[in-house]
Amino acid sequence: MLAVLWTAGRAMTPAEVRDRLDDRLAYTTVMSTLARMHRKGLVSRRPVKKGYSYLPTVDEASHTARAMTDLLSRRHDHAGVLARFVSSLSPEDEALLQRLLRGGEDA
Repeated sequence: MLAVLWTAGRAMTPAEVRDRLDDRLAYTTVMSTLARMHRKGLVSRRPVKKGYSYLPTVDEASHTARAMTDLLSRRHDHAGVLARFVSSLSPEDEALLQRLLRGGEDA
């Protein structure tokens, strides 16, 4: 659902989010998920008619980086995990990572 909100670039109601997702999802499922995301601080909401519209509070890059950091923090072999991660990168992404680590361009 965050991907839908990131792509839209604007606040959306649960019905609008549902319309962009798989039609088999119940409206109440979308509404409940957005409410949980609000409680976790991933989205903000504002009143609209009888409900709310939702807007992400974090961008996609920050959210993904936080998830990667959280996952790494739960592993004992940081060096092993990072080595496997780097070895799985495309040559372009590896070069970008090297530039970023040297303090180069910001992605």
